[in-house]
Amino acid sequence: MTVRRLDNNPLITPADVKPTRSDVEVYCTINPGAAWHDGEALLLVRVGERPIPQPGAVAAIVYDADADRTDIRRFKLDEPGVEALDNRTFLYKGHKLLTSLSHLRIARSRDLLHWTIDPAPAIAPSTVWEAYGCEDGRITALDDRYVVTYTAVGPLGVNVMLAETRDFVTFDKRGIVMVTHNKDVAVFPERVGGRYVCRHRPFKSNFNDACIWTAFSPDLVHWGDHSVLRRPTPGTWEAGRVGAGAPPIHTDAGWLEIYHAADADGRYGLGAMLTDLEHPERVIAASSRPIFEPAADYELAGVYSECVFSNGVLARDDGSLIIFYGAADTVTAAATTTVADMLAACRA
Repeated sequence: MTVRRLDNNPLITPADVKPTRSDVEVYCTINPGAAWHDGEALLLVRVGERPIPQPGAVAAIVYDADADRTDIRRFKLDEPGVEALDNRTFLYKGHKLLTSLSHLRIARSRDLLHWTIDPAPAIAPSTVWEAYGCEDGRITALDDRYVVTYTAVGPLGVNVMLAETRDFVTFDKRGIVMVTHNKDVAVFPERVGGRYVCRHRPFKSNFNDACIWTAFSPDLVHWGDHSVLRRPTPGTWEAGRVGAGAPPIHTDAGWLEIYHAADADGRYGLGAMLTDLEHPERVIAASSRPIFEPAADYELAGVYSECVFSNGVLARDDGSLIIFYGAADTVTAAATTTVADMLAACRA
């Protein structure tokens, strides 16, 4: 089994992306969806922006849907009701706020070495569902268009929205497709039995683990026939949670999927899974150990250390795969492997 990091990693860093306004800074460029389009590789990169820090204070940046504007809200750390949780979140009067606001930005390349980043967001908050950000987009080439699913975070919870595009210039938001608290929706590139298929991941609660689920739909908006596909395994590298990665890849052996998992300490790695072509709710085989885990400096330390997280994989005609991933919740990187190696890993 071979998964090799690209020599020019990291591919996209916060320094490579221009912020959308002068009073914020880009602090993460991570977790890109990926697609081929018009001879180019396209990445839909999650760009996190935060207010420029001030000593002794925390700040949230929030989209106000009623006013159609983005506001910065600053609070002194010694102010009653303010409690800093970590470098990403804080509480204000018991209400959780994010220190950043994410949007999705397109990066383009013809050689996978040199990337040009669009000057403006492709998908940005425009509804109350997205007031705290648009995160972790996944792209599926489906029929005559591209389907984008992404996490919409706001005061109404962590939901999943779906948008469509044909040209990566204009995007039609079709609304919420999985309600709170849910994320990691990856749509299959083909219908199965005449229906659309997706993976999704409801949040962990007192009653359930963070598992990968399957669902079916007649129209991409209304989803049913839900079932659990894969659960965390106690005492292993996927003891804490499991979640879908990029859209599955059709192979003769079944649907090949690169998924993510975290152990009991929150360390993230990637695994490989094979599911039935006609019954994608059935697992054929899955890797017993990670196919890829944090080892490089840019994966071991960052906004969230010891983390590799992928929701974008590109397949080539020669059977090779490029896995794009967020490293330490800070930068975008990539690694290469082959379909054959991943199928072998599923059975290892």
